[in-house]
Amino acid sequence: MDVVIRSGRGIGLLAVLLTLLIAGCGEEKPVKVGIESNFRPFTYTEDGENKGFEVELWKAIAQKANLQYELVPMTQGELSKAVKSGQVDMAIAGMTVNKARKDNFAFSDPYFQTGLVLLTASDNEEIKNKDDLTGKVIGTKSGSTSYIYAGGIQGTKEVRGYPDISDAYTDLKNKKLDAVIFDERNVHHFLQNDGEGKVKMVGEVLNKESYAVVTKKKNKHLGRINGAIETLGKDGTYEALYVKWFGSKPKKLPGQ
Repeated sequence: MDVVIRSGRGIGLLAVLLTLLIAGCGEEKPVKVGIESNFRPFTYTEDGENKGFEVELWKAIAQKANLQYELVPMTQGELSKAVKSGQVDMAIAGMTVNKARKDNFAFSDPYFQTGLVLLTASDNEEIKNKDDLTGKVIGTKSGSTSYIYAGGIQGTKEVRGYPDISDAYTDLKNKKLDAVIFDERNVHHFLQNDGEGKVKMVGEVLNKESYAVVTKKKNKHLGRINGAIETLGKDGTYEALYVKWFGSKPKKLPGQ
């Protein structure tokens, strides 16, 4: 049945409705962004609020890239699976860029430079660097690049993976581990807040790592995200966030 709108008022109303419909179709849906629920000071959830350096950095990136978003906290072990399955569109949660991950995912330009370090008990005089780990029990986070690195050290007695790195730190304080290998900045945060003088960092940085936003292959937002990261490195926003969360200026800005 044909519907005929006879009045000028009806035609005007139809035009408004069509305009709203077209505008609504053109709007992008909020992207779902995975973050880690306990990776201080990068991303963590406290009293129901998402906090951390990467949370605030992502807010700035999304604003520059004109992206609406929803943060989805989860464990580190769930992040890669969530991106791969499409449960989230991307993740910003201390995700290290490496060859194995590049085979399955796409990465933004790096936004953070860090490395793995070695932690042991304050009264341990035997362990001074990774060459002293023969016959030792090492703790780290399951599924992380630190777990892969620790597993490649020859002669260790055992590498224990923990879903939450704070549990590894607790076992180290209680002398249930000989050492922990993990991200330099997270270790510094632990030493300053919960180390209680019972642990110390020894040796040099074990390797260099870069963090980036991880997505599925051919993500349409990556170009805008990269442009935003570059802008934040140039306009002082990145440096201000870095100083706020780490207490010093970054040695290297994104894009350098």
